[in-house]
Amino acid sequence: MAILDSVRCPADLRQLDKRDLAPLAEEIRAVILRTAARNGGHFASNLGAVELTVALHRVFDTPEERILFDVGHQAYAHKILTGRADRFDTLRQWGGISGFTNRDESPYDTVTAGHSGSSLSVAAGIAESERLKGSGRWTVAVVGDGSFTNGMIYEALNAVAGSGLRLCIVLNDNSMSISQNVGGVSRHFSRIRTSTGYFSFKLHLKRFFSRVPGIGGSLVRGARAVRDFIKRTSGAETFFEKLGLEYIGPVDGNDLGRLIPVFEEAKTKTTPVVVHCVTKKGRGYPDAEQRPERYHSVGPFDVEQGIPDAPAVSSFTQTAGEVITALAEADERIAAITAAMTDGCGLGDFAARFPERFFDVGIAEEHAVALAGGLALGGMRPVAVLYATFAQRVFDQMWHDVRLQRAGVILALSHAGLVPGDGVTHQGIWDVALFTRIPGIEIWSPDTTEELKKALLRTHERMKADGPQMPVIVRYPKGTAQAADCAWDKRGTWKSADFGDTAAERYAVLLTYGRLTGSVVAAARKAAGECPGRRITVICLERIAPLPETEEFRSLVREADRVLFAEEGIRSGGIGEGLASADWMAGRAAAIRAIGEGEAFVPHGKLDEVLRYVGLDEESLCAWVKEETQMKNDE
Repeated sequence: MAILDSVRCPADLRQLDKRDLAPLAEEIRAVILRTAARNGGHFASNLGAVELTVALHRVFDTPEERILFDVGHQAYAHKILTGRADRFDTLRQWGGISGFTNRDESPYDTVTAGHSGSSLSVAAGIAESERLKGSGRWTVAVVGDGSFTNGMIYEALNAVAGSGLRLCIVLNDNSMSISQNVGGVSRHFSRIRTSTGYFSFKLHLKRFFSRVPGIGGSLVRGARAVRDFIKRTSGAETFFEKLGLEYIGPVDGNDLGRLIPVFEEAKTKTTPVVVHCVTKKGRGYPDAEQRPERYHSVGPFDVEQGIPDAPAVSSFTQTAGEVITALAEADERIAAITAAMTDGCGLGDFAARFPERFFDVGIAEEHAVALAGGLALGGMRPVAVLYATFAQRVFDQMWHDVRLQRAGVILALSHAGLVPGDGVTHQGIWDVALFTRIPGIEIWSPDTTEELKKALLRTHERMKADGPQMPVIVRYPKGTAQAADCAWDKRGTWKSADFGDTAAERYAVLLTYGRLTGSVVAAARKAAGECPGRRITVICLERIAPLPETEEFRSLVREADRVLFAEEGIRSGGIGEGLASADWMAGRAAAIRAIGEGEAFVPHGKLDEVLRYVGLDEESLCAWVKEETQMKNDE
C-alpha cells in the first residue's frame, strides 16, 4: 500500500512516522509527473516544492494555521495532501481541480491566486486578524524568489517588520521565475545562497549547545547574541535582517530532515520570520532540472521523450517576437521590454541579438510600462510585451506615464481573450474594457498572424515620426487561430464579407474582431443559409479603438435592419457597448454577445469548452444570429 493512500488530510500527515516522509514526497512527485504529462500544467516549480510543502503541513496546524502560495501555481503537492489526491487526475480539466489555489475548491486554499506579489500583503492581513482575536495562530506566505522582484512584496515587508505578528515568510528560492531571474534582488539571493555551509554549521552548533546540562539554553542565547553582533558590525546582515525581520537560512528546501526543524524553530519566534529555502526546480525529472524554463508551463508530453519540438505552425506569440526582432534589425531605436516572460512572450531571439536594447525587469509590470514611457520620452521606440491578464496592473502607468506624457509606446498584449487551461485568474478578457477608458488610445486586435504582422509594421511606421505620440496597444491570443473561410473586402482598418442572398436590400450586420472572427463567419454563413432571403454582412474590425470614422462604415452599420456585435471579452465597457452608444448610431439598438457579468469569472478547461461556457462557440453563435435576424423578420 502506498503511503499516500493513508494521507487524506494534513492531520494524517502529522501522524506519520518521520521515516515515511521522504518516500511520501517521492510518491507525490510521481503523481505530479504523471498528471502533468497527461494534462499539461505548471511542472518544474511543483516538482521542486514537494518536500517544502510536506514540511509545512507537518509543522503548521492547517487549515487553522493558513498557508498562502504566491501566484498559486506551485501548489500541486498542497492539493494532493489536502484531500484532492483522488481527483488530481482532473487537474486543469473542465469541471476538475484548478491548476492554482482556489477558495471554491478547498478550505485549505486560503486565496484564489494567479498573479504574483500579493500573497504577503494578504497574509499580513490574516495575521493581523489572528493577533486581534488573540488566537496565537501562525500564517504562512510561500513566495518564490521571482516574486521578490514585485514591488508589492516590499510594501508588505516594510509594513510587517517589527510588527510582532506570527507570520512566517517562506522564500522558495529556485533561482528562477519563468525566465532566468534578473536584477539586484536576484544577485543578493545568489550571494546568500552560497552560505548554506554556514547555516548547517549554525544548526549543528545550536544542537550541541542545547545538550549541555543546565546551561545549554544560555549558551545558545549567548552564541546568538555574538552572531548578531558580528553580522551587524561586519555588514553581513541580509536585507531582511536590516529591515528588522528574523531570518533563518538558507536551508536545503528538498531535505525534509533540515526543513522540519527549521520550521519548528520559526514557530518559536515572536516576530515575523523569513525562512529561506533553496529548492531545485524540476527536481526528479532530469530534463526539467537541466531546462527548467522550458518545463515551467507545459502541454501534455511523453514522459520518456520529454517536451516535443515547437510545432511548425507559427503562433501569434512567435509571430510577434519575429516581427519585433525584424523591426529592431532595421531600426536601432526599437527596444523591447518584458516582465519575467522572455520566452513566454516570444522575445528569446530579440534578447540574444540585441541585449543592450532588451529589458527583462522581473515580475514588475508597472515598472515595465513606466520604463517604456521613459524610453519613448528619451527618443527610443519601445515595445512592452506582457500577458493581457497581467496588464490589468498597468492602467495607471498607461494613463499617467504614457498617455498623459504623449509617449510613443507600443504595448503588445499576448494571451488576450480566453486562456483555457489556467482558468479564472489568467483570462485576458478585461484589457479592452480597461484601456478604452483612456482617451486617445489606439487598440488593434488582428484576427490572424498575418494581420498581426501588418498591425505591428503599421504601428511602427506611424511611431517613426518625431514629437509627441499616442500609445498603441496590439493584442492577440495564445496559440493560433483558424483564418476565416471567406473573401474579404478590405476597407482600411476594417473588412467585410456578405453571406446569404447578397442581392437582398434588407440585411443584418454582424461585427466582431480578433480570434473570434473565424467562428463568427462560419456562424453567419450557416445562419444565412438557413434563413432564405436574408443577407448577413460580417464586419471584422482590425482596429477596435477608435471605431472606424468613415461614412462608409457608419452608413453600412446604421442602415442595417439588425446590428449584432460578438466579442471575446467583457460586455460591460466592451467595444460592442461602445458602438451601441456612439452618437452616429442615433439610438439604434445593437444585440451584443459578449461575456456577461454572470460569466465573467471563466473557469479552466479546453478552449472549445470555455467558449461554449460563455456562448461564443460556433454553434451558440449560429443559434444567436438566427434568433436575432429572425426576430427582425417577424417584426
